[in-house]
Amino acid sequence: MKSLSTRISVVTTLMLTFGVFSTAFAQEQQSFSDVPTNHPVWAAAEYLKSRGIISGYSDGTFKPDKSVNRAEALKIIIGGLVTEEQLNLVTRTDYRDVPSDAWYMPYVEIAKVNSIIDGPPKKTAFKGENPVIKVEFIKMLLLANQVDPNSYSEIRLPLSSDVDNPSEWYYPYLRYALTASMTMIAQDGLLHPGRELTRGETALLLHRFIMYNLNRRTQALLSETESEILVILSMLEDNNLLQAEYASARALLATRGAHKNKPDESIVVGALKISEAFRALVRAYRSGVNEDFSNVEKLAKDAWALGEQAKGAEPSLKTLADQVQT
Repeated sequence: MKSLSTRISVVTTLMLTFGVFSTAFAQEQQSFSDVPTNHPVWAAAEYLKSRGIISGYSDGTFKPDKSVNRAEALKIIIGGLVTEEQLNLVTRTDYRDVPSDAWYMPYVEIAKVNSIIDGPPKKTAFKGENPVIKVEFIKMLLLANQVDPNSYSEIRLPLSSDVDNPSEWYYPYLRYALTASMTMIAQDGLLHPGRELTRGETALLLHRFIMYNLNRRTQALLSETESEILVILSMLEDNNLLQAEYASARALLATRGAHKNKPDESIVVGALKISEAFRALVRAYRSGVNEDFSNVEKLAKDAWALGEQAKGAEPSLKTLADQVQT
């Protein structure tokens, strides 16, 4: 198994070659007293405020740690997509728990009519006061922006120990979120699909989605690939094949997302081949555990060939491709 020094050389290669794109941030200003320029939510809050998508409180704060309910989340998502005139045309809804004079009623009805949320008869209550959870917010955001949830449907792999069933209703939405760098693995190795979101977290998800659509998340996706490759190497060294498999699936999704936006960038093409090579290596390890040695040989050859393709696409990836082949 590879030593720690080998893993360090791998990350150094990735940092040098993947650091070629930059993300555009808001100008150096502070619109909210509780979101300084070094706050993780600062760029998202400033950008969304400048576009009129979010606003703060009368005391000049944003309250990034304040929880968000389903009604508030829907307004954040729908607010930037509809006009005041469209909202004023809505006078009622069929949800039994949404009064006609509720401030969020027009957003709920527009979301229902556009199949962003389920309505009667399938769902008769909206439950606007309930906290919004991560996968609910991602689903509503993607559907509101007409993203096909079946994108990347050929990839149906367990992604973490808390997202290990591709048949879950939320799996397609979370899979897309990984390809768009909207979310990534947490320090505890989990994706937390049921996490109740704060205002700051909803701002981050929305901002990252917008930036991805503007082709400004390639660096983030390549950096995430770098992190996942380190996880793969570490988990293989610890004989934790299951976590290595999760990480290889996430790395593959990250590079697929980058490749969708920049299919002609040599570094992106090379990174995709590297992630495919690591996926093949992890599968080879699994085949070895299962004593399917003919498949080990096939997958090892696949990984070798993918390493060659990576070098052909981007010569600066030679060191990393050589590591794969070794």
